[in-house]
Amino acid sequence: MTFSSLSPHTAEWLAKLRIARTSGIGPVSFRKLMRLRASACDIVADWESLSAKLPKLAAADSVMRELDVLHKNGGTLMLHGDETYPKFLTELPDAPLVLSVLGNVNALHARQVAIVGNRNASAAGMSWSKQMASELARAGVAVTSGLARGIDTAAHEGALAAHGVTIAVVAGGVDNIYPPENSKLREAIIAHGCVVSEQAWGMTPTASLFPRRNRIIAGLSIGVAVSEATRHSGSLITAECALEYNRDVWAVPGSPADPRSGGPNWLLKNGATLIENAADILQDLPNSPAPYAAKIVQTNLFDAPDDDASISATVEQGVASDETHLTPSQNVFGLLSSVGINFDDLIRQTGLDEAGLSGVLIELELDGHAVREADGRWRRA
Repeated sequence: MTFSSLSPHTAEWLAKLRIARTSGIGPVSFRKLMRLRASACDIVADWESLSAKLPKLAAADSVMRELDVLHKNGGTLMLHGDETYPKFLTELPDAPLVLSVLGNVNALHARQVAIVGNRNASAAGMSWSKQMASELARAGVAVTSGLARGIDTAAHEGALAAHGVTIAVVAGGVDNIYPPENSKLREAIIAHGCVVSEQAWGMTPTASLFPRRNRIIAGLSIGVAVSEATRHSGSLITAECALEYNRDVWAVPGSPADPRSGGPNWLLKNGATLIENAADILQDLPNSPAPYAAKIVQTNLFDAPDDDASISATVEQGVASDETHLTPSQNVFGLLSSVGINFDDLIRQTGLDEAGLSGVLIELELDGHAVREADGRWRRA
């Protein structure tokens, strides 16, 4: 029995899925691999001869099992480039190669606003977020969040209470129920929206997967509203991704005495739009996100070392053997240490402009390689 005969998908589509699901192959390596041969089928056929350093290619049986269990549970798997792939993600430089969906795939094409915030949220923060989500949903806007405890939960519940659409982007596989107490909420979301992930069925969420999950939340949405968040929470990563993608960022002000207001207050000081209710968002809300425009030249998750950095470098040798200089991300990472360094000092030492350095630092932070301290200094994670 041939691989292509096991599925209604084309052999080329399945070959791409095998490459995308190969351990260590991320967007960087995938794009570079696709430049080496005329088709994904050719890459699969020539896999062992492309480079001795490439990892073992994902087995055909493995991806077919993933497809089978997803389909049996009513799910859908899409690849970047498919007609069903969310159009708001397509143009982004670090768009996921694969998306698994449980629920209504069409929900991913809806006009979306993300609401994110602290897991240990205050009662007032939870109430405000739920109310705002309900008002957005009644206005026909889908509410997107991460199904985490706290603000995320309130946002999803608010949209559902208004009989609206809500989308949960999760860090593990779409089958993974995390946190466990949100199992009923997850089922309600599937019935009135969808649960989506770039990870394979059965994947357990780990700390390194949450920042990558956050970029999808930002990418799907017209903008991100931050309710309560500490200065170094994942919600701030989501907001930074939104800024990088040319999305709107809204923030709810709070008392300086409450650490959970540190994130929104910092965003407001740095140009975010202050909001007090859903009307502040709905006023002049466009039907789709603003077009993505790279603020810096090829300094993003596709061209920086990510989870497949060493493989990407190996593949690149087959594309351009004369590439011997460090990438901006490698250069910046090499300057970081366990001791924090000022942003201005990094500008002087790297020669990058402010926008370029900010983009590189966001990449490193997303990949778990860098951390920004409370005083604005940067250090290795």
